[in-house]
Amino acid sequence: MVAKTLILLLGFLVGCTPDLHLEETGIDITNSSVEETEEEKVIFGVQSDGVCSQAVGSEICDLILKDQHDEVWSLYDLEGDVIVLDFSAMWCGPCQNAAATVQQTQDDYEIEGFNYVTVLIDDPTAGTVDLDDVQSWTNSYGITTATVLQGDRDLISSSITEGYPIVSWPTFVFVDRDLNIYWGIYGFSEEYIRTVVEEML
Repeated sequence: MVAKTLILLLGFLVGCTPDLHLEETGIDITNSSVEETEEEKVIFGVQSDGVCSQAVGSEICDLILKDQHDEVWSLYDLEGDVIVLDFSAMWCGPCQNAAATVQQTQDDYEIEGFNYVTVLIDDPTAGTVDLDDVQSWTNSYGITTATVLQGDRDLISSSITEGYPIVSWPTFVFVDRDLNIYWGIYGFSEEYIRTVVEEML
């Protein structure tokens, strides 16, 4: 059985900026009267409360990003399910190999309360991922029900309360039904991923 006490290595990928950047979006709506209302603002990225962290054994911080349907997605909405977070770059060969297995893995375990979530960090030129990129990824690899998110390098941080300590591609984080980090690995092995998921279910 995989030990639950190993802490993910701290560090960040060469060339990334470890500072956390949170993007705010919102629309001010003013009606014809003097009364003013404001649409709720959404803050994207890692939602650190000073207690959560990305360390094994800790409650994971919420993550809010947009998905392949351009809808706001929250990690905490999946509480009660087993979750695999796959941090990938579109230019990365092993990430592409992992992507080819995503939908089958989702199909095999979904009925037991499982979610496979890919967070794309880089587009094919190591730039920022947008909606077209995640839709291209889902189309290329036949991903229909698993989630693919529009991430960026601001999610990478040497501070495990502010981001993820990603030092190689892909990086996988396994989250249990109580939103605690069960395990994390660098590199892709379909057999190993399935073994860990089956332990958690």
